[in-house]
Amino acid sequence: ARGWGMSRAGCAALSRAAASRPAVAFDVFDTLLFRDTARPEDLFTLMERTGAAAPGFAAARREAEASARAAARAAGRAEVTLDEIYARPAVAGRGGAPAAELAAEAAVLRADPAMRELVGALRRAGKRLYVVSDMYLPAGQVAALLRKAGYPEWDGIFVSSEYGVQKRSGKLFRLFLQQTGLRASQVLFVGNDKRADWCGAALAGIRCMLVPPRRMPAHWPQENRAEPGALAAFLANRCPQQPADRLGYALLGPLLLAFAQWLQRRRAEHPGAKMVFLARDMQLVRDLYTDETGEETGYLQVSRRSLIPALLLRPLSETGGALALLADALPRQRLTAETRAAYAGFAPGALPPGVEPGALYDFRTRPLPADSAGFLRTLAAFAKGAAGAPVRAQAALTRRYLREQGIGAGTLLVDIGSGGTTQRILEELTGAEQQGFYLACDARLHAALPAARAQAFLFGGRPAPLWYWAGQPMLERLISDPAGPTNSYAETAGAVRPVFGPALPDSAGAVAAVQAGIRAFAESWRAGPWAALALPCDAPADAWLDFVRAPRADEADALGELHVEDGGTWPLAAPRSLGFYAAHPRALARDLAAARWKTGFLTRLFRLPLPYGALYERAKSRAER
Repeated sequence: ARGWGMSRAGCAALSRAAASRPAVAFDVFDTLLFRDTARPEDLFTLMERTGAAAPGFAAARREAEASARAAARAAGRAEVTLDEIYARPAVAGRGGAPAAELAAEAAVLRADPAMRELVGALRRAGKRLYVVSDMYLPAGQVAALLRKAGYPEWDGIFVSSEYGVQKRSGKLFRLFLQQTGLRASQVLFVGNDKRADWCGAALAGIRCMLVPPRRMPAHWPQENRAEPGALAAFLANRCPQQPADRLGYALLGPLLLAFAQWLQRRRAEHPGAKMVFLARDMQLVRDLYTDETGEETGYLQVSRRSLIPALLLRPLSETGGALALLADALPRQRLTAETRAAYAGFAPGALPPGVEPGALYDFRTRPLPADSAGFLRTLAAFAKGAAGAPVRAQAALTRRYLREQGIGAGTLLVDIGSGGTTQRILEELTGAEQQGFYLACDARLHAALPAARAQAFLFGGRPAPLWYWAGQPMLERLISDPAGPTNSYAETAGAVRPVFGPALPDSAGAVAAVQAGIRAFAESWRAGPWAALALPCDAPADAWLDFVRAPRADEADALGELHVEDGGTWPLAAPRSLGFYAAHPRALARDLAAARWKTGFLTRLFRLPLPYGALYERAKSRAER
């Protein structure tokens, strides 16, 4: 698939238009080269933020350019040079210099690969190639930037700084024709700005074709701030086109790398403490963190299910304590006694006397219904008898595994976050307080754990919004280790090892593609011009929320066939055909209720740009009233 930049159709149209002309001239910026900034002037702010210039440089550089241009206009010239800008007193002592700005400019520029290919084809076809640009850089520097970006040599470069006239007046185009000896009818000009390029060329009688503006990645908000704008531009200049790769690179890559950077800052507040990432959803974040810091960390292969046997043997008091934890550890569903006992580690069919296998117990509400609480106490007492031997054996292995992994007082636990249940269970089992760092949280987190011991990265520690929770099962699936869940433990070669359940299939490779995109973003960002910047978290979070709320059809198709774990195994967004639902209308309600990504389900089903997100919000609001 093609990457970002000009489309095949656009390149073909330019090639056809150039076929009858011996010469083609190009604008440079936003045509041949694109900056990793949202606006040209953001370069000065980012130089300051990354230490390439002294504090106050950005404002001083803008003031110096305005002053230089005013002086040029007074002298009857329409353009200034970079040396004239740096000669103004405003930038004196600010640490900036022409060489530093040129180095920064070169670092942030990236060629449009399709345009580079087109220019090469035109050169091979024998066309004369020129550059005509409004720019304060000298022609030699512009040539060097284009050469560094992989463009061939040019037959001539005409920049406004060397002639004191600009494109928009048509004067730079007329000067270009005079110096090359070309007639206007022999030239095709390719630019991006309607006023300066199209109108300016027309004033000189030259035909102009405009390239489309750079497309920001889908779901990203419009940004006017320098750092988020630089990130958005960086993505726009590199974003792959295949939907799963694109979601990993442009949505989850920035979000997770920003989380890893945040963890690095939190880690510095706890020197000497052991940092442990919780399986399975933090394996990828752990890799990003290790690549970012080089620090050796732990990976704790636990699940709520694997911890239940040890928790079941703790004293279950009437109020709070292990009973409340046990209820939170079990699936929040209405399940049979037999299913719950098996989940807690009992042998198949083992149940306390008098408990019917098919008896249903509801764990969806808090406080826990009296019959459900009573069932848990009965189950705990049953675990102390002969039928509880497998539970007790697992409990011993669980406690030993936690000791071998060094889980104790002050351990730094990294998890995706919800109510902090795993941290609370580990604290109960080890008898020691730990420090939790979470991607996000809901209202239960700080109701159960003080804010000082449970910090959340997203949303300022406030409960996450509706669209985060609507997409949380999908997020967990997309970033998780492909291994199955940790169901229990066994002793192997003198050490306790996890025993995994079956992994969910990824038959189309969607999860692998998303994770490859995440890793590719992290690698390219670290090698890019803004690696020293702390990534913003609000813009990537907003982009992810918009994706969950309003996915594109190709995105819903790429991920919809996945299954996710959410107290069970459920389809993500896999509707049947409209024809089937026309014949079986009740099946639509059942399938929609089962889908864990309802806007994705509706997008795939109807294939129309309808306000599915608003419909879901309205339905959710009615259900909660």
